[in-house]
Parts: sequence; C-alpha cells; structure tokens
Amino acid sequence: MEDLFRGYWWIIFPIGGFIFAAWERWLSYQRSRDTLDLIKTYSAQGKDVPPELLRQVQDDTWDEDDRDDYRGRRGRRIARRYARHGPYWQFRSAIYTGAIAGAFWVASYYAFVPGTVGPFRVVAIILTCIAAANLALALLASAFRGK
Repeated sequence: MEDLFRGYWWIIFPIGGFIFAAWERWLSYQRSRDTLDLIKTYSAQGKDVPPELLRQVQDDTWDEDDRDDYRGRRGRRIARRYARHGPYWQFRSAIYTGAIAGAFWVASYYAFVPGTVGPFRVVAIILTCIAAANLALALLASAFRGK
C-alpha cells in the first residue's frame, strides 16, 4: 500500500482540482438558487424586484448572441482568456518550447551521458512538433484577432 502512495503521489493534484472545481460549481448553484428564491419572494409580495438582482441573474445566464459582448462574469472570463491566450502568449510559448527543444537536440548530439541519445532525440522531436504547433497557433491568433 505504501508503494501505491509513493508511486502515485502526484494524483493528489488533479483530484484536488476536481474537488475545488466541483465546490465552485456548487457555490455558484447555491448563489443563483438563492437569488432566484429572493426574486420569487419579491414577486409573491407584489413588490418590484431590485435591478441589482435582475442584473445578477442576467450576468449568470449566457446567450449565444452575447458572445461578443464582454459584460457580466462570463464575458469577463472570455476577455481574460483572450488576454491569457492571445498572440503574445502563443509566440512566447513557441519561443520557450523551441528553446527547450533546441537544448534537447544539443543534448542528444553531444550525449554526455551514455545511453541517452535515443530518449533525448525523442523528446527533442516531440518538443519541436509542439513548438511548431505553438508557432502556427500564434500566427493564426495574430491573423484572426477578435475585433
């Protein structure tokens, strides 16, 4: 049993990510349910619903027509995602991955440690393909930039 935990200790991180994501979704569900219950209470009493509550419900919903509109929580999430994965970051990823691939090509050429030529060359080929894909994505991201 100890070997299981020693060999697979890293599984704690994805499981923790799943747990935190599920907890965030649960809290979001509770928040939207409480907001709708409050709106129902206002409506049952015959009072006007405060615009802040309606705005909060509208921010939680997502229409296909609002895809280019950066209002609300989901719109801000899209804007942050574009800022994180825009052309600058794609070029940066291509440069870093290419540099690491170059280091593995050099390591496979000189082979300071005997028996590492094959594995280093395989890693260098894979990283070269990833660098080329990142470069292609960077060029596409800069060519088809959102307006």
